[in-house]
Amino acid sequence: MLGAFQLYAQQDPMYGQYIFNNAIINPAQAGVNEVNQVGILSRAQWLGIDGAPVTNSIFINAKLPKNLGFAGGIYSDRVGPVKDLTFQADLSARVQLNDKWTFSGGIRTMASNLSVNLTNLQTNQTGDPNFNTNFTSGTYFNMGAGVLFYSDKFFVGASLPRLFSKEIGDGKTVISKYQNHIYLYGGANIKLNEDFTFTPSILFKSVADAPVQYDLNFIFDYKDIIDAGPMIRARDAIGFLVGYKISSKIYAGYMYEYPLNDLHLVTKQTHELSLRFLWQTKIKARIKSPRYFL
Repeated sequence: MLGAFQLYAQQDPMYGQYIFNNAIINPAQAGVNEVNQVGILSRAQWLGIDGAPVTNSIFINAKLPKNLGFAGGIYSDRVGPVKDLTFQADLSARVQLNDKWTFSGGIRTMASNLSVNLTNLQTNQTGDPNFNTNFTSGTYFNMGAGVLFYSDKFFVGASLPRLFSKEIGDGKTVISKYQNHIYLYGGANIKLNEDFTFTPSILFKSVADAPVQYDLNFIFDYKDIIDAGPMIRARDAIGFLVGYKISSKIYAGYMYEYPLNDLHLVTKQTHELSLRFLWQTKIKARIKSPRYFL
């Protein structure tokens, strides 16, 4: 009561299966996949809590001629009264640095609409003037950028998906504000034997007014058919991911998360489902991509 300040919590959509579609967080991943893909992903976070985050998306990631790549997506994210609809497109270019390492750089353009529907909230005091108006950003444009270095055994990337912050309000009061997010991630591709491959990875996410978050993933692949392994999100959640290659063209993924913080008192589940359709490119790849870029 003696001091007041504002905090802005989760803003960019959170994904547990980012290791299987890194283009979500880094435009440099566009076209890096060994196969082209189009897919859908749905995440229901903290089931049982009113206003808990719900994210739905449809995306594509494909190779282009001359070592270029394209990725695009439509993302719908809802957190309480805040709704975000974003259309984004990524373009990347790859350069072979030496016999082992490849560099990929990508840029992102996006158009978003952010709305805050305060009149839908239930309040203890009817007619509260602070909750009698809805706000919208209108359509606004943003840009992002990222880099990626990878070899047959290792990968490391960094990205700034949104270069510019965005405030929403009535000109006097800021109701919501999009902060810049910074992502750093890396991992390895370890061949255990003819049947099993182990892919450990780590993701760091930094945003103003929030603690640094990091995810650990330990994915085991069996014969390029089944992927499974645990996930740890520091101080936040643990989970387990499983993916199954139904056929050469269809891949389904599922992740379950259990909260480690006080949220476990009111909810014990977060679910994430994905379905992807894969096809081989007709473009002859001059730069080979390792399998962990699914």
